[in-house]
Amino acid sequence: MSVGATNWRGARAFAIALAGTAAAALAFVAGGALALRAEAADYEWPITRIVDGDTLRVDAAADLPGELAALSVRIRGIDTPEKGGRAKCESERARGQAATAFTAEAVAGARSIVIRDPEWGKWAGRVIADVLLDGRSLATALLQAGHARRYDGGRRGAWCGQ
Repeated sequence: MSVGATNWRGARAFAIALAGTAAAALAFVAGGALALRAEAADYEWPITRIVDGDTLRVDAAADLPGELAALSVRIRGIDTPEKGGRAKCESERARGQAATAFTAEAVAGARSIVIRDPEWGKWAGRVIADVLLDGRSLATALLQAGHARRYDGGRRGAWCGQ
């Protein structure tokens, strides 16, 4: 094998690696991040638990491997007060319990439950998605009932003293 052929192969491997890196960088810039997201996807995953007003546990075994099937789903676009030990004051705790009860009642009364467009959140094991109950947004229902406020993923505001 000649020295020139070895250099050409090395240059070709470098060019391929560089092209892959450039493609990944372009995807990052174009998409804001390399997010794992299913576009316009609806899933009818059974809800196994209401964690709090804006988080549900689902069984996604029909679509995911067993080790990933027990998912927490945070409802996209809203924040509800914390309950239990995570609440910062008694008022937040009571409002968190009310939001959780509202979500539980809404889910229990729904004939159809759809988890729409899930994407991995910033916390491991949790997805962010729209939740539709009988075709209506659970986020909108929580907002209209006064149990939630809009949330874009930034710093959450305090619920105490309001």
